Amino acid sequence: LGVATPQIILNYATFLTDHKYFEDSFRAYEKGIGLFPITHDGGVRIWEDYLKAFTKRYMSSSSNANNEHSKLERCRELYERCLEQCPPEHAAKFYLPYATIEEKHGLSKRALSVYERQCKAVPPQDKLSAYQLYITKATIYLGASQTRPIYETAIAALEDASAAKMCLEYAALETKLGEMERARAAYTFGSQMADPRRNDEYWKQFHAFEVSHGNEETFREMLRVKRAVAASFSTVNYNAAEMGAETDGNGGTEAAGQKTLREDEALEMIAKNEGVKHTSLPRIGGFVSGSKRTAENADLDVLERQAARLRKATGREEGGGNTEEIDIDKHEEEEEEEDVNEVKPATGSVANVTTKVIPDAVFGSLAGKGNLKQEEGQKMGALERLKAAAAANKTKGTQ
Repeated sequence: LGVATPQIILNYATFLTDHKYFEDSFRAYEKGIGLFPITHDGGVRIWEDYLKAFTKRYMSSSSNANNEHSKLERCRELYERCLEQCPPEHAAKFYLPYATIEEKHGLSKRALSVYERQCKAVPPQDKLSAYQLYITKATIYLGASQTRPIYETAIAALEDASAAKMCLEYAALETKLGEMERARAAYTFGSQMADPRRNDEYWKQFHAFEVSHGNEETFREMLRVKRAVAASFSTVNYNAAEMGAETDGNGGTEAAGQKTLREDEALEMIAKNEGVKHTSLPRIGGFVSGSKRTAENADLDVLERQAARLRKATGREEGGGNTEEIDIDKHEEEEEEEDVNEVKPATGSVANVTTKVIPDAVFGSLAGKGNLKQEEGQKMGALERLKAAAAANKTKGTQ
């Protein structure tokens, strides 16, 4: 039928290996790799058996030392081919034996490069253990002081929870080396990723470090940072629509507007999502709440009853009234009447100002010229007299 499965290929390669036909078995593995790529589950099994068989044959301690270098290059080529298209979830299965072979038969520098590549290739949930293994190997071959760049790269690449653990290890290394300022900087940097309500172990170690190696000022700074971090984690904003949405049977979400969360329900959901327990404090009488009205005050009837009680308590119930209260409108009307009744000064005169006749000596030669007599019972002012004198001079000039 010409039908082959991964299990048939593995059985055939094992049969050839048992009968000492090693190269023939390797050709069978190569045939299986061509049929089943590594992205296939059967391809992963074929690669694993292929590399184990090759390593056992040529990379073991009993192998021929004269051909060790050539076989090492061939082994490297096989691992590189395997890792080119290897999925992240299977990367650790091939990186670890590859690095082990480099440690035994190759160079420590190449082995460390393999560990570094593993840290970048594995999925996020395995990155912490990969970096810890890489740091351990680097400490053995390079020394503790040479692992600082690795710690910094790991902290930048890891998620918050894993990065906080790596900061603790970095700070412990700096403390061991006697670099207290660098250790304090590592603790401070990692504190922004450690919620005091969840990651209590981090703050215990930070507290113990300041007690052992700090002073009053640095200890106060640690407490200030802790309060700031706690406040930043407690002010997480949640979308009400996202919290109120319900998942339907088809995997979708219903409209959040169909269900409105009350304040107590929202607080319970926030506490559940944050992983902390919410404790409601008793209300203190005499203070106005700064939050929205609670559900019991939202009813209009309740508000009307409260308003009625207030009016009754202040003596302003309908049908009655306080006879001693001040009528502002009445006072305004009285003021307007007083303004109307005020005596206005006569036209052409100024209030509270009296007039006096100017003597003729003031006018000099103009006095007595022209018709300066006024109507009987009237007195001539200075302006009128000047106008009359000017008119008399004009009349004289025309004659």
